[in-house]
Amino acid sequence: MNMKMKRPLVLAISAAVILLIVFSVQCQGPPQQGKAQDKKTAEEKQSGKDEKGEEKDTDAVPVQVVAPTIGDISSFLLFSSNLDSEKVVDIFPMTTGIIEKINFDEGQHVEKGAVLAVLDEREASINEKMAEMNYKKLKAEFERQKEIFQRQMISKEEYERLRFNMENAKLEWDHTKLLLSYTRITSPIAGVVTKRYIKVGNRINTSQLSFSVVQDREKIAVVNIPEQEKDDVFIKQKAVIFSAAKNVTGYVKRISPAIDPESGTFKVTVEVNDKKGIFAVGQFVNVKIIKKVHEKVVLLTKDALVYEGGRVFVFVVNEKNEALKKQVKLGFEEGNQAEITGGLLEEERVVTAGKSSLKNKTLVKIVEPVIS
Repeated sequence: MNMKMKRPLVLAISAAVILLIVFSVQCQGPPQQGKAQDKKTAEEKQSGKDEKGEEKDTDAVPVQVVAPTIGDISSFLLFSSNLDSEKVVDIFPMTTGIIEKINFDEGQHVEKGAVLAVLDEREASINEKMAEMNYKKLKAEFERQKEIFQRQMISKEEYERLRFNMENAKLEWDHTKLLLSYTRITSPIAGVVTKRYIKVGNRINTSQLSFSVVQDREKIAVVNIPEQEKDDVFIKQKAVIFSAAKNVTGYVKRISPAIDPESGTFKVTVEVNDKKGIFAVGQFVNVKIIKKVHEKVVLLTKDALVYEGGRVFVFVVNEKNEALKKQVKLGFEEGNQAEITGGLLEEERVVTAGKSSLKNKTLVKIVEPVIS
């Protein structure tokens, strides 16, 4: 073979080799790149992150969290009662007559001795004036005869008779003044008129109830406590009286020494400090007698507690936004607050809303509560 024929053959073989190498590189490159991409995607799914390394919201459970607080909490005895007053009076007229005027009505405050109503006083007033005139007449006569007696111009018997008549007239005058005062129905205590039973023009007698007055400044609440708690109740023990969002303080004023054999309870009277008149006499209230107070302890809302098998748990959110299930120990409970005696740190974030969807190490997303 000559040299001219060999040269085209060598060029053809070289071109074939180059094409074979390029085809091999192209076939091997894309499959390796695809495997690497698939591996990266699988890792991201397992870690819950996207291409930028951020957590995916679609995989996280939305929750709301609170932080524990430091405060005081108490153990207590809780009862219901109706407020009463130390002084409640029903007022009856002291004489018979017709009502001419009423000065106070239901709901009005009265002072001690205030005239609540006035009866027709004409007859009583006339009798009082006649008795006064008779007394003054006999007194003047006695004074004249006294000088004569001192000069021994009348007997001692006559002098004593005149003195007796004068004193008797004085008693009669005092009596008519008392009867005249009975035409005014007065309040024996300071307080509030709770009932008015009479009207102007009514003829009343001494057996007819006219007013009821309650001293609203000295309110009490009477509760019946089981005998098992007798050792935990003492005089001057603190109490809280509340209804809805209103509350006032109080203290144990009296303790009955007797146990009711039928109910197994003893009566306790609680003094209510209600100078501003927040509650009314007769109003239904709750009475909380404080047994013991724990001060400056870790407190948590009961909404965060999970009860399982006689134990209590909470979910706390760590730095990776994972909900960790932790067992806690409880102390006193009061209202919606519980004392945490163990298992929780003050700085931890505790799940309240959304905890029913959680398991240990569930990925969560903290959301703010919606304010309506």
